[in-house]
Amino acid sequence: MNTAISLFDGISKEEYDRMMVCFQAVTRTYEPEETICFYSDHPDRIGYLIDGEAAIIRTHYDGRQTILEYLKAGDVFGSALSAVSQASGALQVVCTKKCTIQFINYEHLTKRCSNACAFHSRLVSNALELISKKAISLSEHLEVLSQRTTRDKLLCYFHQQATAQHSDTFRLPFSLSTLADYLSVDRSAMMREIKKLKEEGILISNRKTITLVDPQKN
Repeated sequence: MNTAISLFDGISKEEYDRMMVCFQAVTRTYEPEETICFYSDHPDRIGYLIDGEAAIIRTHYDGRQTILEYLKAGDVFGSALSAVSQASGALQVVCTKKCTIQFINYEHLTKRCSNACAFHSRLVSNALELISKKAISLSEHLEVLSQRTTRDKLLCYFHQQATAQHSDTFRLPFSLSTLADYLSVDRSAMMREIKKLKEEGILISNRKTITLVDPQKN
């Protein structure tokens, strides 16, 4: 468990193995584009991404889809950990890069097991930290979505990535098609805006690598 912030940080391999037996955890592997789960089907279950990548997608009533969160190894997901209401659409988790998921019932995080494992409190602490991280990520996404135009959404997101990666040159965490879903914009319109930004000298792009030429310019 070597990610910077993980559900199992500070828990040894031996303790982890014991915990998974105690929790009756289930491990499954998924292929790209395969649906891992719908939040509504398993409201009391959380998933831990051991490896690979996945995305949390909201399908709106009119059929549109928006990527709410992109998941990488070490991330967790589930209705019980989500700060997002399901009232405005269906939430599902879709595999984007072959991944292995470990499923645990949420009650194991909130209730002491009969064996009174000493490392259980560390697990709860890690879960709270991850929930806080998710809340920050959601706030950043909402900031992007609140922008009125596709251009403004792109610039807002690019500035966030530059700040997060500590460089005016950064690599997008997903494809341009996925970026359009994340921004909730039409892909063709988004590509036109990127072309305009390049022509105006605001950015340089090479596939998934973006350079903000003038970070202060809007």
